[in-house]
Amino acid sequence: MSLIDIKDEFWIFLLAINNGLILGCFYDFYRVLRYFSRPRKLITAIEDILFWLIVTFITFKFFLNKTDGVIRGFVVLGFLMGFIFYLKIISRYSYSLLKKIFKLILELFNEIIRIISYPFRKMGTVIGKNSNKTLKLIKRTLLDGKKYIEITKKKK
Repeated sequence: MSLIDIKDEFWIFLLAINNGLILGCFYDFYRVLRYFSRPRKLITAIEDILFWLIVTFITFKFFLNKTDGVIRGFVVLGFLMGFIFYLKIISRYSYSLLKKIFKLILELFNEIIRIISYPFRKMGTVIGKNSNKTLKLIKRTLLDGKKYIEITKKKK
């Protein structure tokens, strides 16, 4: 275990607060994602597990890189302070902003899909209109063919 002086502890504490803020932002992003996807219970459970695995990994990497893997109280306190500060102060603004951004992205994506699919929809409409005529022609041809077969059978 390496010795850390008070100045380094202060910077690690500030970095822990910063990581708490980042985790809060990540949590808001996750909440917005769930708001738009509205997953079922099983998918929700899987997403929750993945979310907490990612948070655990980020926290573990921080402890490993900054404190040589030693869990220090001031670092945990910094994470909690940053996360709580984000949720109580910043989240009420960023959550609504993220929802608007996601909605805009989804609308843009839907518009792009609509533009790309336009020729195919138009082609389907043209084929659909002509398909009735084509089906009628085929039906008439088959009926005429059936009549022709009946006539040729009668001649024999």
